[in-house]
Amino acid sequence: MSEEQIDLLDWLAAHPIASPEVMLFPGEDATGVQGVAPVLLTRADPSCNMHRFYGLELATSLFGECGVVRHWGRIGTSGRSRTEWFNEPQQAEAAFLILLRAKRRRGYAP
Repeated sequence: MSEEQIDLLDWLAAHPIASPEVMLFPGEDATGVQGVAPVLLTRADPSCNMHRFYGLELATSLFGECGVVRHWGRIGTSGRSRTEWFNEPQQAEAAFLILLRAKRRRGYAP
């Protein structure tokens, strides 16, 4: 290793990386935007050959927008995803809860 690489390693050892709690955006905690944790729901009915999953989580863009990330598909596949962005965190949280209630009514369970 070169002298510069050793100096960089020494510097990194002397300056620990901040804990994840320090690197959060205002209003966030370790579980996600505004405290809503990601959710993974499944729905299976072997008689209909139905084995589905549906995931929901809140995300924050680099520009400060809040979004709802939806991920769905057949269990065992990579599935599909879609992100819908909102200007206010409250709008994203409301959309998250509406989608969650709708999927729970259709038989999806954690």
